[in-house]
Amino acid sequence: MEKIVFLYKQANVPDEIIEAIKLRTPAGFEVIFCEEKMPTEERRKYVAIADYFMLYTVGFDDLDVAKKAKLMQILSAGYDRLNVKNLKSAGIPLATNGGANAPTVAEHTMMLILALYRKLPLHHISLKNGEWLGHREVLSLNEIRGKKVGIVGFGKIGREVAQMAKGFRAEVVYSDPVRASSQVEMELGATQVDFGELIKTADIVTIHTPLTSDSLGLIDAPILASMKDSAILINTSRGGAVVEKDLVAALNKKIIAGAGLDVFEQEPLEDSPLRELENVIITPHTAGSTIDTWWRRLDFAFENIRRVSRGEKALFVVDG
Repeated sequence: MEKIVFLYKQANVPDEIIEAIKLRTPAGFEVIFCEEKMPTEERRKYVAIADYFMLYTVGFDDLDVAKKAKLMQILSAGYDRLNVKNLKSAGIPLATNGGANAPTVAEHTMMLILALYRKLPLHHISLKNGEWLGHREVLSLNEIRGKKVGIVGFGKIGREVAQMAKGFRAEVVYSDPVRASSQVEMELGATQVDFGELIKTADIVTIHTPLTSDSLGLIDAPILASMKDSAILINTSRGGAVVEKDLVAALNKKIIAGAGLDVFEQEPLEDSPLRELENVIITPHTAGSTIDTWWRRLDFAFENIRRVSRGEKALFVVDG
């Protein structure tokens, strides 16, 4: 029986999901659960006998004993916690979740845009506190329709956002080193533009890049200064893509109109001026997490493991 070692952080994986993993484990496989706080020696003992790994929101420091492993399957989209180069040298393919969380992150992105455009937190809290604002804010409320949505990173998530933005009848542009096919561009109504043009012309800039050396600190003071003063910034990718102190300064000085953030340079977010700004909506890195996402994650992960077990190549392997 082949062994799958699941490395995870308990705070991010409900007990119900653990039970679901047990029920969904394919015949011929055994899942060994290694929570982050498991004693090091015990964990390394299991890592040494693993044929496959599944990881969720944790790193991996036991490559020296992972001699049997044929696949490292992460359940998230981001792989910045892992050393891709070292895994490749060890001959262990690293696979992402195949876009399992793409619809969820895209919906969260649209939620942040709408909440900013309609000042949802202000209206909700005011009415909860007994104050009827009525139409007081009407001159600062906006529609997505007719706006230019600039998508930075046009992978699975970026394309889901494009599809949704198209449904709102927005103009969609994107920036990505790899151009999508003409068929995809036509289906999504999306046009590739230079990153600089996107930043200068978009009403909504939304970040959907993996965190790499190229995207680290991508949105900094000069970039923010290039944006429209009416523009909003959305980040549901990785906190490191945005220089937080520069964003805080831009929001305070009204260089841009607002921001919707699900990710931060340091998580959990604790003492941060972002928590005090009225033109910011923040959520605790939950954009990719719904019960629906979990089922897709698990289905994809187990099928990818089965592929490798059959001697086939894994899907969605990161090219390090």
